[in-house]
Amino acid sequence: MPTLHLRLTPNSNNGITKCLLSNPLKAQKFRLHSIVVNKQSNGYNHGHIYLRIPFATASQVHTSDRKGYLLVPTAKSTTGIEIHNFSDGLPIEADNIPQSFECQILQADMTPFTSNTNLLSVDLYYGYESHSLF
Repeated sequence: MPTLHLRLTPNSNNGITKCLLSNPLKAQKFRLHSIVVNKQSNGYNHGHIYLRIPFATASQVHTSDRKGYLLVPTAKSTTGIEIHNFSDGLPIEADNIPQSFECQILQADMTPFTSNTNLLSVDLYYGYESHSLF
């Protein structure tokens, strides 16, 4: 089973990370296996962050308070790395994934992370069935 790794980083572009794959991926079943939240310095003083991932959150993931966003819990005011593992993976039916797309990291109040003062990166690890286009 191939792995798709996405690294999302805070930046001055409204928290949007442009993801570039080596090739587009066909519509298929994905499984989100792990999320790694890398915090620094004084940490992040809220209990969660939101992720907008177009192929996974458009119609597949909903939270009770924000439609279309993946909610990731975080420990308040701690630094270091937090790892969230999903034993069998969270199943996601994805449409065709283009070679280039944009993801976004948002704070609990839905404002984007625009610098890395509290958060260095969020890494997502997906497993999927086939890397072939057809």
